[in-house]
Amino acid sequence: MKKFLFILFLTSGIYAQQQVFNVQQYCVDVKPFKKGECDISGNEYSFVFLDTAKKAVTFFFTNTKLEYKITDSHIEESNPDFTWFSLVNKENSMEMRINKQKTRIEFLDAGNHIYLTVGKSTKLE
Repeated sequence: MKKFLFILFLTSGIYAQQQVFNVQQYCVDVKPFKKGECDISGNEYSFVFLDTAKKAVTFFFTNTKLEYKITDSHIEESNPDFTWFSLVNKENSMEMRINKQKTRIEFLDAGNHIYLTVGKSTKLE
């Protein structure tokens, strides 16, 4: 019975999030930015949890946990292939964009740009 309750608790925590993206590859471009170049890259264990209902984004990036509140989201008419999100937390603010196919996520701020290649979401909207 204890095992059943543990598994139930564990799975409910995963499915409480609206979307979970498995990061397959990351590329970090640090200022000064050089298009197409990575200052840091790899494929360590990373995930992005996106919950638009709760307006929250959690990014587990290698051994770092970054949590953000979504303050705005939109699709630009000039580039409808991406959905943009404005994010803020106690330390800073940044922009995040996700392509329509949900295979690429980008975190963009003044000091660095993080480009993620992701697998399928474990739970779709």
